[in-house]
Amino acid sequence: MNKRFLTLLLLCSFCVAGLFAQGRKGVCINEVMVQNDSNYVDDYGMRHAWVELFNSTFGSVNISSMFLTDDKANPRKYPIPRMDVNTKIPPRQHVVFWCDNEPDKGTFHVNFALNPDGENYIALYDGDGKTLIDERVIPAGQKADVSCGLDVDGTGTWKVLDKVTPSTNNKTLDSNDKIENFQTVSYTHLRAHETT
Repeated sequence: MNKRFLTLLLLCSFCVAGLFAQGRKGVCINEVMVQNDSNYVDDYGMRHAWVELFNSTFGSVNISSMFLTDDKANPRKYPIPRMDVNTKIPPRQHVVFWCDNEPDKGTFHVNFALNPDGENYIALYDGDGKTLIDERVIPAGQKADVSCGLDVDGTGTWKVLDKVTPSTNNKTLDSNDKIENFQTVSYTHLRAHETT
């Protein structure tokens, strides 16, 4: 009986660990702004470069103990702190890290800054500091207040985005089919009453 219980417990532990690892692999670098002159402000009212991560899974993912870096030779450059409830990204949601080289300001302020005059490398590593989750190279010459990102959150093509969208969907709908259909039906119904 004890062997069965121990085997079942061990099997469950492997499954949970596998799901945990799979969830972390669903986090991606979704959008990056290298030079922020008049855009999004941090919790101190300052404008800095930023990196947005997106949880592409349908379960919450805790990114604490993962690493962000701007240096291929140092994958453990910024350890995302443990014990911060805000490092748990809900399903299909975003979190923004400020690249201001001021980690003493809190969890979401990293210990490196992006170079507005050169190429920038950004990478996200798992908690072992060896497993690469995602990486992006932002080419030199990025214009101020313009971001690069995936055209659809968590997938798609990496490109210069038409709109800067920190902490929200990269692809925004300019129209809503349900509202437009409702307006068309209401207008048609109204016109029908006017003619009778």
